[in-house]
Amino acid sequence: MNTRERLSRLIAEGYEVKEKCSKRTDRGDAFIVISGTEYITWLHKCKMFVNQNVKDDNDFVEKFTLAADRANGFYESRFETIIGMLNALESYDFPEVTNGETEAVTDDRIDKIFISHAGKDVAYVEVLVDLLNDIGIPKDSEKIFCSSLAGYDIPHGENIYDFLKKELNNSNIMVLFVLSHNYYQSAPCLNEMGAAWITSKRHSTVLTPNFDFKHIKGAINPTQITFKLNDKDGLNKFKDDIVKTLNLDEFNYKFWERDRDKFLGAVSSIANVEASTLNTNIMVEKVKKHNEDQLELQLRFKNVTDKDIEVQYLDIELSDQNGNTIELSAEDELLEKFILYSQENKVEKWLFKYDKSSGYNPRRNNRDRIKVNFSI
Repeated sequence: MNTRERLSRLIAEGYEVKEKCSKRTDRGDAFIVISGTEYITWLHKCKMFVNQNVKDDNDFVEKFTLAADRANGFYESRFETIIGMLNALESYDFPEVTNGETEAVTDDRIDKIFISHAGKDVAYVEVLVDLLNDIGIPKDSEKIFCSSLAGYDIPHGENIYDFLKKELNNSNIMVLFVLSHNYYQSAPCLNEMGAAWITSKRHSTVLTPNFDFKHIKGAINPTQITFKLNDKDGLNKFKDDIVKTLNLDEFNYKFWERDRDKFLGAVSSIANVEASTLNTNIMVEKVKKHNEDQLELQLRFKNVTDKDIEVQYLDIELSDQNGNTIELSAEDELLEKFILYSQENKVEKWLFKYDKSSGYNPRRNNRDRIKVNFSI
């Protein structure tokens, strides 16, 4: 795919993303904002394309980057500005390919894996790199790039952005995306996804156990090799693909089964900790006095895992604007009846015993100082 074809594809994708991410405001149909993960991903891909291909018009690049940075969550006019500037590039004289350069990957040889991941998922990535070593990829920064692990990360003294750009422009590199909720909340990760798409990189995709296929968005093609890190059959196919892609030596399958099962055990432990500490959220949305010795709290419970969850305990500390605090604990009868189902996001109103001698005034509750502690 040449540069103009990528530009046309980017413009067409923009209109598709706009349809998915447009939201009417309470001011009526005339005021529509565009926001969301897919829109952010597309904006990053646009910036990558412009920075990579517009070489002699710094004013255009700066104006485009500024417009893209301000577009998410704003009215359609910002989107139209971006589309207009992309359309203007259709008459731009893109640099011609010179000898020794390619616009897209033309060499099928792959000799390095770039692991694109969120820093918060480093526990998964560490055992994944160990598994790649077990499959036969040497412990060598020339064979694996992983920004979170010493030895595989950015060399000392290198500019992080220049180094990443150089890595992703390497025609013999395969990008391995480790997708999670953390990944889609990370701007650098979305930048890497956009850059891999722009440079037509071969890629493979794995999902952390608590992240579902339906949440895959952006430039990732879910029809390519995509599986969860705790999927035994998926790991078998992944191993075979890595061996073939990097032209590695085959090894005794009994060794592989041992290495794979060790990996699955480690991933299961990480996923259980993640489910209890990262992927479940309990927030206090509203506080009001119910009677002389009770407070009514409006609580939002959010479970993004594929498992049903029971709450073992729930402790909340509230503060008012005068600095008075009160500690509340959910009664056992509330917790015993409560189940937060897989993928559920719901609001509940719970009553808590209230000691008014604390001086705490619920009408002056300080939302910024609410503390919620729980275990599942």
